[in-house]
Amino acid sequence: MQLDTAEWVYLVAVGLHLFFFGLFLRLLWWKRYADVTYWRRRPELSLDRLVKQAQSMGQALPRFSLIVPARNEADVIERTVDHLAGLTYPHDLYEVLVVTDAKEEQAAAQRRSTAVAEAVAALRERRMPAPDSTAGGLVMALIAGMALDGIGEAARRLGPDEGIQHLRRIPAPLLRPIIWEAALRLLRKGAGSPEYRLLRTLRSRLPDLGQEPLQRAYAALLSLAIPCAVAFASLRGEDGAALGRRLATLAAQAHHSLTRELIQSLCSALAADLMVRLERLAADPLLAERLAAAYREVYPTTQDIMARKVAEYAARPAAPAVRHVVVPVDFDGQLNGRCLGVTVPSTKGRALNWALGFIDGRSTWCGFYDAESRPDSRVMLYLAHRVLEARRTDTPLPRIFQGPVFQVRNWYDMGAFCKLASLFTAISHEWHLPVVYRSIPFVGGTNVFVETRLLHEIGGFDSSTLTEDLELGTRAWLKARAWPEYLPYPSSEQTPPTFMGFYRQRLRWASGHLQVMRKIRAEQLGTREQRQRLLRSLWFKGQAQWLFYQAATLVPLTVFILWTMGLVDPTVVPPVWRYGLHMMSALYIAFAVYLLLRYLRYVDPTSRPLMWLGQLGAVGQILVLPLAGFLFPVPYFSALVLAAAGKGPSHWVKTPRTRE
Repeated sequence: MQLDTAEWVYLVAVGLHLFFFGLFLRLLWWKRYADVTYWRRRPELSLDRLVKQAQSMGQALPRFSLIVPARNEADVIERTVDHLAGLTYPHDLYEVLVVTDAKEEQAAAQRRSTAVAEAVAALRERRMPAPDSTAGGLVMALIAGMALDGIGEAARRLGPDEGIQHLRRIPAPLLRPIIWEAALRLLRKGAGSPEYRLLRTLRSRLPDLGQEPLQRAYAALLSLAIPCAVAFASLRGEDGAALGRRLATLAAQAHHSLTRELIQSLCSALAADLMVRLERLAADPLLAERLAAAYREVYPTTQDIMARKVAEYAARPAAPAVRHVVVPVDFDGQLNGRCLGVTVPSTKGRALNWALGFIDGRSTWCGFYDAESRPDSRVMLYLAHRVLEARRTDTPLPRIFQGPVFQVRNWYDMGAFCKLASLFTAISHEWHLPVVYRSIPFVGGTNVFVETRLLHEIGGFDSSTLTEDLELGTRAWLKARAWPEYLPYPSSEQTPPTFMGFYRQRLRWASGHLQVMRKIRAEQLGTREQRQRLLRSLWFKGQAQWLFYQAATLVPLTVFILWTMGLVDPTVVPPVWRYGLHMMSALYIAFAVYLLLRYLRYVDPTSRPLMWLGQLGAVGQILVLPLAGFLFPVPYFSALVLAAAGKGPSHWVKTPRTRE
């Protein structure tokens, strides 16, 4: 049969479609390899069993230092510290060491000084700033603190209200910023409802509450926040009474146990008291100090939060040591380095090298986590088990363990593209990363454990590279013959919620990959054969695959353009075959839904939309997969283009976080 050009074009398109589907099916082989080699071989672990095993062998359990670099991470660091301090391991055998950057506190001190001066002037000159300004936020913080002092009056007027009792379970230093946030949102929204955001905040602080008691707590929160909003508006010369009436309706709608009249009565009494107390406070000689303290509560730095967490855990009798160190602005970034007297650019590697100088000298392993990490609680049990087994059998133990990272925890906060990217990255870490270790000594920047002695042997981290983690893995192999092993215990983390945040992060990763390859060629570590083997593997997993997948995304677009020009004739294939091809395409969507169900337990439940329609809409965004597929390789291809032009990222940039 003679085929014309349009028929040949369609057959080529079908062939490519089947070829790409075959590549997709590699996931099944990867899954089997990962399961057989790692996941199904995980031992039954318990702390009691491990302690008894060590005692029977006459061996001590290993000590760990968990290191968390955190610059401008006030939105996430507190929960990370709480999670790491609650891992299943003897509390006296590990520590949590958070390393922050002095530049963050310096910048905050300048902002704090300016805001406090503006707020003092505003209060004493009776000209209230806008609520969305920093000075206005500071004044509102004072009002929120006074409102919390009046929680007893609120409880008396509301009667035996369950919601107030729930709020009282939240420590005052944490409840004041919640009241402050609620009041500011009420002012910004007017009569609109800030329900989702505030309920999410309450969920995170009261995770054991069901929906009904949570609604009661939300209504009680509004009963404290509305007087704050009314008092602030009145001091600005606005109609506070009218605002109070509108917001009282909102509070009454929040829960049927509160009536509009009851809220208005409470609002009038508390708002009047707040205004009197605030005017009296304006003459207080300690006003600036009070405002500075309020600033640290509502606009905290990572250092502010860590100061509180260090004190909190120091007072707990059965908790690991939680410590905090700060990188000086002039630290040169080298392991056991020095301060130069001039400002040095901040990088993750620089912070980690500074932290290594402060770890417990008895720690034989260092674990590294990001500021929003939530590792599996058994991760140190597994590593200790491996250490004991290596001693018992007298076999060598890997000196680096790298675990998978499921970056899905902020899934509901992501855009459609990032939702899909996070799911496919997670399955790649679970099924494909074990295969990667057959050819590349890959080390990620989080959920990784490195023998302390090895870190000192190879000189710590490179503080000048964009990807200090990959560089560490390759240097450990070339310099000390240390090849990482897959650690089958995951950590959940975040993906940048916007495409631009995702693009910048992946562009840095890809540019760092190229930078590491250039460094391997320049430094001449290891033997020539080792370097060549490693460079070939890095090239195949990097540039070759980036170019291939970027070209693959153009195939559907090319076929579509040719079809519009009449150069594609599908009739060359029987209709039933064409239907089968369409069903194959639907499998990609079905697989994405499967991934969501698989990783849903790692998603932050407090971020889930309140209504089922919102949840359905979030899941429905999976349908954009055919369009999102075009964008997945773009950051990596961009790195190649920029590198060819002699450009690209030149310094480390912090990854954006979603507040938790």
